[in-house]
Amino acid sequence: MIAMTKRMAALLPVACLLSACIQEEPLNAEADILSCDLSSDKDILVVQADTALAITSTTEKIDIYVQLGADLHARAPKFHLTDGATISPANGSVHDFSEGKAVRYEVTSQDAQWKRTYYVSYVSCELTTSYHFEDYVLPSSGKYHLICEQVDGRLMLNWWGTGNPGFSLANSLAAPTEYPTAIVPGGRSGNCLQLVTRSAGVFGKMAGMPIAPGNLFLGSFNVSDALKAPLSATHFGIPFRQIPTAIKGYYKFKSGEQMTDAKGNEVAGKDDFNIYAMLYENTDENGNQVVLDGTNSNDSPYLVLYGKIAGQREAEDWTAFSFDLTPMNGKVIDMEKLARFGYSFSIVFSSSLKGDLFTGAVGSTLMIDDVEVECK
Repeated sequence: MIAMTKRMAALLPVACLLSACIQEEPLNAEADILSCDLSSDKDILVVQADTALAITSTTEKIDIYVQLGADLHARAPKFHLTDGATISPANGSVHDFSEGKAVRYEVTSQDAQWKRTYYVSYVSCELTTSYHFEDYVLPSSGKYHLICEQVDGRLMLNWWGTGNPGFSLANSLAAPTEYPTAIVPGGRSGNCLQLVTRSAGVFGKMAGMPIAPGNLFLGSFNVSDALKAPLSATHFGIPFRQIPTAIKGYYKFKSGEQMTDAKGNEVAGKDDFNIYAMLYENTDENGNQVVLDGTNSNDSPYLVLYGKIAGQREAEDWTAFSFDLTPMNGKVIDMEKLARFGYSFSIVFSSSLKGDLFTGAVGSTLMIDDVEVECK
């Protein structure tokens, strides 16, 4: 009995240590939707290959693009959540998404200490062709502007992408209007778009990305790729079923004082801005989804139409610009594919012409307002 007691006493510290190790492993504190499984909606999706919709970490409103006339009275999206998280209403439950209704989902972390709210909508209205940059919302973090468009009284949040989420990684204390991309007063009437090339600070310089040009594009930004593959983080394009022929609008521009390269070294010359647009096939010959990004938006074999601004200059007053979109790769628009939203369209604005190469001048400021897309 004494020997047994001694053995138990010897094992007790080991048992306590093992117990402590087990207890010290924390429960997951993340409460995010990582992706949306739309396999049950494949027949009504705008891009039918896109059944796994990736959700970025800054998203709060999830728009699922569907064909016009789709029956939305009983849809059941499923969500892939962070480990251990739960969602309410139940994952895969059926809801009425007709007439623009948004369903509120609440995700609770595994440790039950954190919650995130998402609003999910099925969107059957088409991309507009006029952009006046009047509206924005702030995410729950309150850090930066989410640029949106108002369509039939609804704010469309998931059309415009920016590099703001990447900038926030190194400059989390910046005010919303100190971010590279923001909506500000002083437009031709009301507000306008402001794009400013900012310093990315010590952290950005260490990562080989010393500047953060202001940018805005129709598409989305994947913040998880912002540091390891920044060009791939920009996903261009929204499904579109018109034929864009020309882009028109107004700008103001002032170059920053000193150009620098990707290593932060001073280089000669003045900064310039860039505006370009594209229409491309959003599925390949096997029906797989195609998304252009910063690595291939100028030379992809899926490009159908492309155009960019020329003759840009510094301007203190609102100055008109326009450019045409011309055919690429010898391709002709397939009208049946166009009717099925088989093409995606994007406009891209940047405050530094070579900002994608992290070459530009801090302080370069581009203002944009009243952009129109002329279409057949």
